[in-house]
Amino acid sequence: MRTSHRAFVESWLKRRARTASAPQLATEALAAVWARSQRSFSELALQALARCALDAATKDFPLLADVRVTPRGFELGAAADTPPDNLLAALGGLLVEILALVEEISGAILAPALEAELLRVAGGRRTPLGVRPIQAG
Repeated sequence: MRTSHRAFVESWLKRRARTASAPQLATEALAAVWARSQRSFSELALQALARCALDAATKDFPLLADVRVTPRGFELGAAADTPPDNLLAALGGLLVEILALVEEISGAILAPALEAELLRVAGGRRTPLGVRPIQAG
């Protein structure tokens, strides 16, 4: 599972890293994942899932130790001031963990929707809140 998410996230990062600054991309990506997840999870469940993903990703990317999970989503804190390559690598690790946990919890139903939402980040075509993206398949 994590392998396919890792391939997706790496490909997404390669395409999107050129479209925005690293802190902006990280903020937008995490906000998009958070907003889309709010449609399916309660506030407490989403915060717990986010903390689990953050804890797992922090093991490989210690700079994430400054990131906080709040009722409004992720706050990057001092992590936003790290070198862009380091921030993007850590963002990728965190996104992989989020997608894998969401897939496990939702029975693989929600992870594709989160991936679709990420594809809209920095592409100027974000799905407005309350509008479900059309999915192929």
